[in-house]
Amino acid sequence: MKKFLALAAALTLAACASSAPSTTGNVAQASGTTMYCWQDKLVDAGGTLTCNWESTAAAACDASYPTPISKTAIAKGPDKIRMCSNGQWLVQVTMR
Repeated sequence: MKKFLALAAALTLAACASSAPSTTGNVAQASGTTMYCWQDKLVDAGGTLTCNWESTAAAACDASYPTPISKTAIAKGPDKIRMCSNGQWLVQVTMR
């Protein structure tokens, strides 16, 4: 019985770990799309801007997974726009 419980716990942990979004690869968006993220999570790393990018401001206020966007894919921004209810400032970029 102890082995069964240990196996069940291990499988539960593995399932939770595999459900997290990938933090690799660039966010692919249509031209003119606006993306949002927390200002304090924005990291300028050479040719990319890594942040908790989301397609809506509301989703960005709740997001926490970092994703890179190539600077060459950005037409405008990042621009500071508003504060979330959690106290985080949002920035936005417009994609090419």
